[in-house]
Amino acid sequence: MRGVRTLLLLVLIGLTAAGCAPGRVAVVDSDRVLNESVRALSYQKRLDEREKAMALDLQLLASRISAADLQARRNQYLKELQQMKADLEEQLSKEITQVAGQVVRDKGLRGAVLVKGPVIYAGPGRTVDITDEVIAKLK
Repeated sequence: MRGVRTLLLLVLIGLTAAGCAPGRVAVVDSDRVLNESVRALSYQKRLDEREKAMALDLQLLASRISAADLQARRNQYLKELQQMKADLEEQLSKEITQVAGQVVRDKGLRGAVLVKGPVIYAGPGRTVDITDEVIAKLK
């Protein structure tokens, strides 16, 4: 779900772009959201379960169909998994953006919501980590 991080960064920065005057900036640790939120974990579980079902189906079909047909089915399944992953990443990105935006508004923060990465410099009191709130709301 690496694409989610990039998309999330771009979308979240634009959330409060109009409020970029000096003020506190909300920070979201995307790795924690992806690894700890119930929503992200449930999406990953759906992908894993579908992949296992496809692998079992291919295993069962291996002795019943030709190698060419098996390869065609494998390719079809790979495309289906890629599409499912892209759809789930897009949905998760939208949900994270909505939740983070709501937390920013609820806390009255000004500035952009950033995906946490290496922080080069942040003045004292200039950032607020809202990761826990985002995770809690992504049930």
